[in-house]
Amino acid sequence: MSHQASAARPLSDKVAIVTGGGRGIGRGIARRLVELGATVVVASRTAADVEETRQQLSGVGAVEAAPCDVSDRDAAKRLIADTRERHGSLDILVGCHGVYNAESPFLELSEEQWDRTLGINLDGNFILAQRAARTMVADGVAGRIVFVSSINGLAAEPNCSDYNTSKAGLHGFARSIAYDLAPHGITVNVVAPGWVRSPMSEPYLSEDVLAGRQRFNMTGRVGEPEDIAGAVAWLVDPATSYVTGTVIPVDGGQAAMLPMPSSVSI
Repeated sequence: MSHQASAARPLSDKVAIVTGGGRGIGRGIARRLVELGATVVVASRTAADVEETRQQLSGVGAVEAAPCDVSDRDAAKRLIADTRERHGSLDILVGCHGVYNAESPFLELSEEQWDRTLGINLDGNFILAQRAARTMVADGVAGRIVFVSSINGLAAEPNCSDYNTSKAGLHGFARSIAYDLAPHGITVNVVAPGWVRSPMSEPYLSEDVLAGRQRFNMTGRVGEPEDIAGAVAWLVDPATSYVTGTVIPVDGGQAAMLPMPSSVSI
């Protein structure tokens, strides 16, 4: 392979798992990693979604569908073990799964919803990351772990304290394990999206927001899955080994803005 070709496909010898890859941001990330040459195992709770992703990307490169509910600890562990067994290595883990609901004021939030949100958004990433890291260390792989979080981990949105907490916890978790895994050459980072057009977010995005008539960030537009995929691709590139333990907002500048009186409603 020529130097130019290898530069265009820097992940050509890498094996990646992308959870939440059945649709939306996760599917966009899976596509980008496949385009960069990685063999990508796409995981999601819904078998039909991951199979659709596999079919869409099969003409682009090597991709597999792996139905998996990451809140099931045994299933999450099997995902890591099966990927290593089939491909002989695991180089990249992208945790992009998650649940979101912005209609539960704290006084009405049920214990069951709290447990479900934390179980999927935070606990699931703990199991996946620990098993992936153990595999990487055993194989001597200088791997990459990237969590897709939210700017809700940096500031609070109303009526979703469970979601906000899960994302803030994920940021602390990533920094902690980045410290522990640095001696093994494994980097751990977080991409924190703002509003991105996806099946999960669309119920909360008005036509004015989607059309850019209601300005809520510096760019004046809603993000696309490709915007997040670009940041993840940079973090898993072999050239970014000096970047670890950080949270990168990809939000059109939303987290850097002060709200103006015209943009605040109660």
